[in-house]
Amino acid sequence: MSPFSRQAGREDIRQALEYAYGSFLRFSAMWALAGFGGAFLTVFLSFSRGNLDMSPLFREVTVGLAAALLGLGHSRYQYFLLENWPARYASLRKASLGGQMPWSIKTGLAVTHPGRTKVLLAYAGGILLFLALVFLLHRGLPLMGAIFFAEGGFFFARVLFWKRAFEQWKAEGIYDYTQ
Repeated sequence: MSPFSRQAGREDIRQALEYAYGSFLRFSAMWALAGFGGAFLTVFLSFSRGNLDMSPLFREVTVGLAAALLGLGHSRYQYFLLENWPARYASLRKASLGGQMPWSIKTGLAVTHPGRTKVLLAYAGGILLFLALVFLLHRGLPLMGAIFFAEGGFFFARVLFWKRAFEQWKAEGIYDYTQ
């Protein structure tokens, strides 16, 4: 049984998954690579200057792991929206192919559904907890290292999530992203 909404057509699902593949998986992979490349560079520069201590590195990794939790939550919500409203993502794909900006679509970017307020509160709470963690770790936390580890962690978690989702859809015969 398909996890997608019953009223969605096969073409809408294919278009939505093509949009998700390009916008969620490939985009996240590029940003994760940039984030971890920057994190490696900051650690390498600290090491070459002779001031690499395990405490700042541990704090940077902790910030990266906290950002990864935010990335997983964000991906899970996008997955929920993709399953239940694939026509929305299909229209985003068609608009992007037509040269339109996604925010100019008449359907709008916001999807109203039961529990949307709870999702928004969870987002706000997650961001506040992340900022509280950064504040608690701020002593000895290199700014650039924290930014790059957070970026890498957030987007790498998204890559892992979406890669698993696409592998599952491929196994179920819904969408083969390798073609």
